[in-house]
Amino acid sequence: MRVIRKLTEEDFEKYVPLIRGAFPDTEFDLPVTGGNLRERFVMAHNQDNSSEFYGLFEDETLLGSMRLHHYTMNVFSHPLPVGGVGLVAVDIMRKKEKVGRDLLSYFLRYYREREVSITLLSPFRVDFYKQLGFGVGTKVNQYRVNPSHFQNRGTKKHIIRVTELDQELVLDCYQRYTELTHGMIAKTEMEAKLMFADPDDHIVAYKKDGRIEGYLVFKFKRLCPEDNFSAYDLIVKEFIYETPEAFSELCTFLSSQADQIQRIILNTQDEDFHHLLVDPSNGYDNLLPESNIQIHQTGVGIMYRIINVPKLFGDLSDHNFGGKTLTVEIRVLDKLLPENEGNTLVHFQGGRASLLDEGTPDVTIELDIANFSSLIMGAVSFQKLHDYSLVKVSDPRFKKELDQLFQPVQKPICMTSF
Repeated sequence: MRVIRKLTEEDFEKYVPLIRGAFPDTEFDLPVTGGNLRERFVMAHNQDNSSEFYGLFEDETLLGSMRLHHYTMNVFSHPLPVGGVGLVAVDIMRKKEKVGRDLLSYFLRYYREREVSITLLSPFRVDFYKQLGFGVGTKVNQYRVNPSHFQNRGTKKHIIRVTELDQELVLDCYQRYTELTHGMIAKTEMEAKLMFADPDDHIVAYKKDGRIEGYLVFKFKRLCPEDNFSAYDLIVKEFIYETPEAFSELCTFLSSQADQIQRIILNTQDEDFHHLLVDPSNGYDNLLPESNIQIHQTGVGIMYRIINVPKLFGDLSDHNFGGKTLTVEIRVLDKLLPENEGNTLVHFQGGRASLLDEGTPDVTIELDIANFSSLIMGAVSFQKLHDYSLVKVSDPRFKKELDQLFQPVQKPICMTSF
């Protein structure tokens, strides 16, 4: 018989071989203790109250595991509790036995029972998680830029190297940015500690009048050490800024590294980032058809899943859905979580949503939970879903109003890795 339960300290003897088999050669974001991997996981298990480790057991044999994360996320300026899952691992001898599916099903119900309406994860395979109802979020673009192609405004007089005295100011800057940015996740206490724990990480910041208004976290990667000990790439891990002035001086700092750095590698969900750069080409000299220059590589970032549709609209009762006045019946299909499937009648008055127990809708829409999750998070427009035949509309005359209803000001931005 299969049982899913929270891991005990003794279970980590079984957990480490399992996780090593699932993620060989992976560096795990864990407390630095000087001990072995088991001790580091045990420390995270005991000290990080924002996460929990769970395992799927069959007759006390550990077949799979996952790490649940209790987060707070900015959802259209509403700080909502959300559930994240990471390190989903299955014993290599028990693949294709629905271990992962059972773990994910438990994960969804775990948070639904705690009245959370949104869950999220970083996918290892998009198709697998789409089948489980997770919708694609904002794309991530990786730039590989020559430092001299960042704009150099001629001054970086407010740029400092962050010391222990500045740590709280850095975290305050991140929190202010989170409060203004849809999709951002507040740093947990453990994440805040780990941010300053890696000796290979460097942090510089824009500091003015005793306040940090932007910062960079980065590390160096040596290139061809046997040939040239002084050639490096600079890998940006976190880039936060609140003002154009902070952004400008941080870009000037990056530009000034050109004498030693060959490429700055930066992952961003900013779709307009290429406008900043003198030359956004990635250095591979690849041409797309019709002589179009390749400027970045693109990947799928965070995937989202709504696990309680009526609860979500209750959570967002103060959000303005496009200023529209309209009554919509939303029919959601959810095979994995049938208690989330069904019809939700929502009346929008001047953009404010309220649930109705009964009534006649102006229009009915029908779509699966993955596409609904992408739509409600603002990762895709209603018009595009309709163009792709991924949503059904009872009356096509309402297509424009529905597109305006769900049109976000901003796509979700997430810088949290888990």
